Parts: sequence; C-alpha cells; structure tokens
Amino acid sequence: MTDHTTSPSLATAAVVPPPRKRPGPAPLEIHAVQLLTMLGLLPLAASVVGLAALSHRRLPAPGRRRGRRCTYSDASILVIALLGRLWHLSTREVCLWLRRWPALAAACGLPDGRVIHHAHLSRRVRALGPYPFWLLYLALVWQALRCGLLRGRDVVLDSTLLPAWTHDDPAAAWSYPTPRKGRVFGYKVHVLLDRAARLPLFFLLSPANRNDLPFAYPLLWAARFVLRLPVHVVRADGAYWGQGLVQFIVAVIRAHPIIPFNRKKQPLARVRQLAYWPLSYAARAIIERFFAAAKRYYRLTTAYAVGWDAVLLQVTLTFCAILVVALAAHRAGVPELRLSPSRVLAHYLPVEEAL
Repeated sequence: MTDHTTSPSLATAAVVPPPRKRPGPAPLEIHAVQLLTMLGLLPLAASVVGLAALSHRRLPAPGRRRGRRCTYSDASILVIALLGRLWHLSTREVCLWLRRWPALAAACGLPDGRVIHHAHLSRRVRALGPYPFWLLYLALVWQALRCGLLRGRDVVLDSTLLPAWTHDDPAAAWSYPTPRKGRVFGYKVHVLLDRAARLPLFFLLSPANRNDLPFAYPLLWAARFVLRLPVHVVRADGAYWGQGLVQFIVAVIRAHPIIPFNRKKQPLARVRQLAYWPLSYAARAIIERFFAAAKRYYRLTTAYAVGWDAVLLQVTLTFCAILVVALAAHRAGVPELRLSPSRVLAHYLPVEEAL
C-alpha cells in the first residue's frame, strides 16, 4: 500500500507562502552594533550621566575616594542595561553576549579584552538608580520631537496597573476593586500618549490605590510648558472627569477636552464644550492597545523588581526601549515600523512567544 503523504514529488516541492493582503515593508533586522551607532546611544548616555552627576542632590563626600579605580563607566552600564531590556536578556545573558561579540563590547565602551561580570553589572545598575535612566528617556523624547516623530497635538491620558512581584513589596498597595480585574496589589503607571505617533510623551508611577485625576495636571503641564507642545485635544476616560481639570485644560492648556461625563449630575451649561464627546471618544482606545503591546513585546512588568526605585528603574527602561525602537525605524526610513520591535530588531524573540 502506497503512502501518498510521503511521495517524493510532494517532499521536494517548493513551499509557497500565502499572499498577503497588505504587503508591508521588509524587516529591518538592525543588530545591536548598528543600533548603537545609528542613534549614538553611547555619547548620549555619557551626556546623560554627566548631567545626572551635576544635577543630583546627593553630592559625593569630600576627600579622596577609596577602593579600586572604576573600570567600567556609568555610560557603558546604562547602555548595557538598555540592550538587555531591548532584547529581553538577563544580566548573565547580556554579559555572555558581550563576551562572545567583542565588537558589541567595544561599541558599549568596555575596555579591550574585558567584559563586566553579571553580578557586578546588577550592582552597578542598582547604584545608578532610576534618575539617569529617566534623563535618558527625556533625551530620547527630545530627539523624537526634533525629528518630527512626536508632535503632541492630540494626546491621550490613561493608566495601567502593574501587579507587584511579591506581596512583601513595601511601596506597593492594593487597588480599588473593579468588576473586571478585581483588586490588584502593585503599582499604577500614568501615561500621556501622543495619539498620532502612538508613543509616550511623559509617564508617572504611583501605588495602585492612587486616583488618576491628580496625575493629569503634571503630565499636561510638562507637555505644554516644558516641551512646548501645541496641545489641541486632550482625550481621557471617566476616571479623569473633574470640573477643575476641565477648566485647567480649557483655560491653561488652551486645548479641547474630550472626557465622558454624566448628564444627569452635571448641568449642560457648565460642560457645554463636552457635549459632543461620544463622537470622538473612541479614538482614546488606542492607548489600551499601546499598554497591551508594551506589556507583551517590551515586558512592562515588575518582574524581579521589589521596591520603589527598582520598579521605577524597570518602567523607565521599558519606555526608553519603546522610543529607541521608534527612533531606529524612523532613522532607517520606515516610520511605519516604529511600533514593531520584532520587525526592527534582529533576532528578536519575546519571552512570551519563546515559551
């Protein structure tokens, strides 16, 4: 009896993939050395570290410093931590990668023939703290604004919950119960998103039990008066409803708010500028897709992070990685791939898909 499933003609036939309805651009496959060179991340990290040393409140103690001389610069530590977040590598894996690829170690500013130990890398990252990484994020936002990737005309406000890694986390708190998620012990990330670019402008971190409304004021103030963005439309959900915030957006920010409200509780004369919010409120849902992509492809979690500084450092690194991928796609001439790290970075395989 002949088995037709294993016939030679079928075995040697060429595999033809199905046609795509919308053929997109080819993957960029940018490797780590190209990424560091294209964006100039090492000089940028050196500038950020120098600015952090000048502006930090905790000045070093006077006198001669004891101990061995620092072999690896803080800029190299910052760049290596960013590479580990971009490719979802642990400290042990990223140090092994540097040892196997001398060109990458040289691009990160490491001395010839020497690679930092993974335990020493973890200690140096914790010693740096979240402040230099936060300055790096602001520098990346400034680069995205200069190249036209971010415009800030239409912004969206929202927050997402991040469960704590352990219930012994002293800085985490229980969120208020919701019908869909219940109660979550952890943190909350408040984000101001550019709706056109679908990229973050600013973010703030808080315990999970904090209300969303007070965090809208510093986010909008920073976007309008620090970055000088021409904010025209501010979209938010019902958690940000408040007469004070509406007046702040209209009178101070000089923008049009789109926030749902209850007509039975609010007189229409007081909120006449919000009367037609259902017409364009659906556009706010784009920030939910941003949170889903950040958690899946950029690992926006609190994994192995305990304490306020550790969680803030991890969240800041994640947002830095999002902007680095977007800037790399924009510099390569394919801005439509700015939200797809799997098509921008070479040999990219998220942890969730690997499992």
